[in-house]
Amino acid sequence: MPSDSKPLIRPNIYQFNFGEFIVTNILDGHVTRKDLHPFVATNATADEVESVALKHQAPYPELEHSFVCTVVQTPQKLIVFDPGFGQNAPMPTAGYFMLALDAAGYAASNVDLVVISHSHPDHIGNLMTDGAPTFPNAEIIYGRSEFEFWQRGEHVSDMRKPTLALFNKVVLPLKDRMRFIDPDETIVPGLTTINAFGHSAGHLAFHLESAGKQLLLLNDTVAHYVASFARPDWHFSMDDDPLAAAVSRQRILDRVATDRISVAGFHLPFPSIGYVESMEKGFHFHPATYQFNL
Repeated sequence: MPSDSKPLIRPNIYQFNFGEFIVTNILDGHVTRKDLHPFVATNATADEVESVALKHQAPYPELEHSFVCTVVQTPQKLIVFDPGFGQNAPMPTAGYFMLALDAAGYAASNVDLVVISHSHPDHIGNLMTDGAPTFPNAEIIYGRSEFEFWQRGEHVSDMRKPTLALFNKVVLPLKDRMRFIDPDETIVPGLTTINAFGHSAGHLAFHLESAGKQLLLLNDTVAHYVASFARPDWHFSMDDDPLAAAVSRQRILDRVATDRISVAGFHLPFPSIGYVESMEKGFHFHPATYQFNL
């Protein structure tokens, strides 16, 4: 495409009924990279990653890394999960959650709960705008272990020093409006927390259930729609504790595949929702087609 051409239009809102809930996935943005290896698999060889990618018709070494936020409207609450980069987007192709939220028919002032899975920039950056809460009337739901780790600010890797600075800037000022949670707790009826520790100190996944339907928000349990499923033992370069993250990934993917629970993932290709199938040595992600429209 010529460099002076306008960006191509892509879908950025996907909305569907889910029992008594309405679920909206919003594309906050994306970044194009040229390092599938080692980005999604630091403990594998380039040849191994290339082989898996090409087997699944995925490009190599290029990839598109998406940032997909979820909004859930229950009969009582409007809930935003991990609302993206906001003003802190480091690339021009991300930071568009608020525009899409408005297009989806929601206002920031109407949000009752903001639920944070972990403290990395693409998940917390939008908590504050121009020094004020982006969601002025919302209670902030934060994992207790996750918050305490970053509040202490100890044993933070050099890679995560900017993350700590952002946490201090946009999260700590909101402490008085937070409710702290642990794994296996109910946030609101039909929404519970799941231990997904490893990607960050207290990384959480979330289980939604309404009228017999189940959806598990994987958040950053998986990093890539091919590599993270085919080889859950591969270490994502952005995992703060790669060994623990791999254990969590295997456990959670086992659960959703066995129980046939639909999944959404923050970094899966938009609209980032589908199903997980067990394979001989790992799993396979099946993107949803029209299942959620019926």
